[in-house]
Amino acid sequence: MMFPKKNKNQPALKVRRRPGQSIRDEKERLLEDRLMPYVFVPSFLWVICLIESAHAWLNQPPMPRFWLCVAIAATGFSWIGFRRLFPKFRNLNRGERGELCVAEILDELRSSGYRAFHDLPGDGYNIDHVVVGPAGVFAIETKFRSGYGEIEFRNGEGLFIGGRPEEKDSLKQARGNAREVNRIIKENCSFDEWVWPIVVFVGDWRVKNDWQTTDARVFTTNGLVSHIVNQQPRLRQSEIELIASHLERSVKN
Repeated sequence: MMFPKKNKNQPALKVRRRPGQSIRDEKERLLEDRLMPYVFVPSFLWVICLIESAHAWLNQPPMPRFWLCVAIAATGFSWIGFRRLFPKFRNLNRGERGELCVAEILDELRSSGYRAFHDLPGDGYNIDHVVVGPAGVFAIETKFRSGYGEIEFRNGEGLFIGGRPEEKDSLKQARGNAREVNRIIKENCSFDEWVWPIVVFVGDWRVKNDWQTTDARVFTTNGLVSHIVNQQPRLRQSEIELIASHLERSVKN
């Protein structure tokens, strides 16, 4: 079977980023750089311990007690490392599931003329999702929270989840994402388009009120699509295509 020759001068094809790509990259980095030594070092030492035990059984000069102590110490050190890495992997897995869930929901918007882009990379951060369509542009920050209850906004106090103040300022993060998307549009499309900052909580939660006085809005996965579709049209098709083309370029960087 004949295969076409590859053109050396042809630029490499850049694959569009998938939902949760930054989280998967972080998990791989932790796995390769941090987790593997905790697995291989004690395993190697236990093998040495078994070899020395075999020497003792064969009446050869052994050092089983020494290697046993070293193996036990290495196992204890690795156990401490596992205990420290486990919460990070758990949070990364939850974040990845949340982003995939929201991406699947956003796919429903295609029939209404919207396009969704996932995991836009930035300098030390990433934007989970950006949606562009007739109602404008939406920068979406995804949060996964275990448990259940109400999410409410208290003026002057911030966001409360299940009656407790949120540890991280999701609204501030969403506003920062919206400013960055606005910068991309302004620099590449020659017009200034307002970007709606949105926070979506994945899990068994419900939003207590509509928070009409805040610029950043908070939704659960149940109310996100209907909110976007029910907005008044503000972009022409040519503007949607122009913005989408530059967002497409951004997710391939």
